[in-house]
Amino acid sequence: MSAQFSLAGLLRLRKLEEDQRAAELNSARDRESIGLARSRRVRRDLAEGAHEDPTAHASLASIAATRASSATMLEELAEIDRANAAEVEAAAAAHSDAHRKTLGLEKLEERFDEKQRVEELRQEQLLLDDLSSRAWHAEHGEERS
Repeated sequence: MSAQFSLAGLLRLRKLEEDQRAAELNSARDRESIGLARSRRVRRDLAEGAHEDPTAHASLASIAATRASSATMLEELAEIDRANAAEVEAAAAAHSDAHRKTLGLEKLEERFDEKQRVEELRQEQLLLDDLSSRAWHAEHGEERS
């Protein structure tokens, strides 16, 4: 019976952590993408509505207030986009760190598995050598001590 990798439980835990970080990264990227699309849509809509020709003082004041409000809204959207980008960067760093930790354990497991295979082959070779030696001695009428 072959021994099991002693860090198998930790490796499973690290893989779960890596999967969780990958899901968080994908979620952050989705939020960033939605936010950027929203910002583009708002900018496009504001650009399309900017062709008004004011004829009265009230219209001019209304347009000025709308533009000031729009500028504030665009700055708020830009701040949200920056926050989303920072969240993606942090999630990517966390995922990278989790992947690095998992990778180190996977390499240890591969080395352990390779040592196990070598030992199993060595044991098999010893058994084959013993069997062939017994067969040779039996064939030649010699007894082994």
